[in-house]
Amino acid sequence: MNNSFISLVCFILLFSCKKESETVVKNRLTEEVFVPSTKIDSSDLVGLPKDTGGVHKGYLLNKTEAIYAHMVYTPGGYQEEGQGYPLLIFLHGWGPRQLTNEIGTDLNVVKEHGPPALIEQNQWNPSFPFIVASPQLEGQYWASADIHSFIDYIIGKYNINTKRIYLTGLSLGGGGCWYYVGEKGDESHAAAIIPISARGEASIVSNLTNTPIWAFHGAKDQTVEPINNYGSVMMVDEINRNSPAVIAKVTVFDNAGHDAWTRTYGNQFGETGISYSPFNLNIYDWLLQYKKE
Repeated sequence: MNNSFISLVCFILLFSCKKESETVVKNRLTEEVFVPSTKIDSSDLVGLPKDTGGVHKGYLLNKTEAIYAHMVYTPGGYQEEGQGYPLLIFLHGWGPRQLTNEIGTDLNVVKEHGPPALIEQNQWNPSFPFIVASPQLEGQYWASADIHSFIDYIIGKYNINTKRIYLTGLSLGGGGCWYYVGEKGDESHAAAIIPISARGEASIVSNLTNTPIWAFHGAKDQTVEPINNYGSVMMVDEINRNSPAVIAKVTVFDNAGHDAWTRTYGNQFGETGISYSPFNLNIYDWLLQYKKE
């Protein structure tokens, strides 16, 4: 048996063993990246109309019963009855807060980053449709009770699958994610969270063990330390020491500062210089793996 034939057999065996769950994606950072697909139970998703472009609308403070001024995106083909939609709550950072007598009168600032920005730029294309609700903070921090009240309002106003409510936020908003679940525990609405460039504290760790978490941070962040002072890495380490239901993940971009959110929300796979958990999954698909039971 010659060496060429042996090499050919080895090549075939190697590639025939590639998991069916893997896909190949192309993006602006690399030519090809192998991305393991997520294990989504789509039985309550496949019946939703395909989102070919929806409506992104703002609601000023005191014009609705919501505790916050807010933006809401309803996907194309949105139906008020029938199968409920996944809900993504986006909590902004320090900048878009309103602290004057004109509270809740300028919602354009809410659309500067994250999912609201992607929606405005026509770059919002998750695998399944989401309703996206983006409140505007009027104070110094995201209070857990207020977040909970806002989610209750959205549930009452829109056709929401209450098993599929997810939270994400950046900087101050990432802290809102940590503390909302950390203070509410199993009473929170969150099926999974993605906090970015944010810190928590020791007292909330135990309540975070039943909620799937994927945190992101920049290694060069000088605003919120990624490793010490209960930054993302320390929070995830502490959670994982407490035997969580799902192992918490943290991805650190070695060359990023405080802005770890642009590449995270944009699903910029293949980023070089990553520590801890690899960034090889669509974050919105990752969220959809989990339901609140």
